[in-house]
Amino acid sequence: MSDELIIFGVLASIVFLELTQISPGGIIVPGYIAMLLDDPMRVAVTITLSLMTWGAVRLLSEVLILFGRRRFAVCIIVSFLFRYLTGLATAEANLPVSTALVIGYLVPGILAHEIDRQGAVKTLSSMLLVAVALKLVVLAFAKSGYL
Repeated sequence: MSDELIIFGVLASIVFLELTQISPGGIIVPGYIAMLLDDPMRVAVTITLSLMTWGAVRLLSEVLILFGRRRFAVCIIVSFLFRYLTGLATAEANLPVSTALVIGYLVPGILAHEIDRQGAVKTLSSMLLVAVALKLVVLAFAKSGYL
C-alpha cells in the first residue's frame, strides 16, 4: 500500500495546490505522512525535525546569504544533520528503533522549505489535511478490493 500512497499523494498534492494555491508541504510529503499516520510518534518527530530545520535555517540566514536553490539545499543539509543527531540521541536513550529510523531524510527538509515559504500553520494544516484524506481514500479503495 505504500507505493499507492506515494503515487496518490503526488496526485493529491498537485490537485490541492492547483485548487487552493497552498502547498501541502511539497509533492511527496503528504504521501509519506499518510504512510506514517499509523505511528503518530513518527509523524510528530518528522514535524519536529522540520520545525527545527526551519528555525536553524532562519538563524543561518542572519549570517549567510540564503535564497532560492541555496536556501533549499541548506534546508536539506540541516535536516540530514538533525536526522543524524536524532538517531544518535535515540540510540543512546534506548528508545524504540521505529521512532528514529524511518523518519526520512528528505521529507523534513522539504517540509521546512515549504514552512519557510508559506508559514507553519498553512503548511502543516494543509499537509495533515491532504495526508488524512489520502489515507482514508486509499483505505477505502483497499477495503473495497480495488487496490
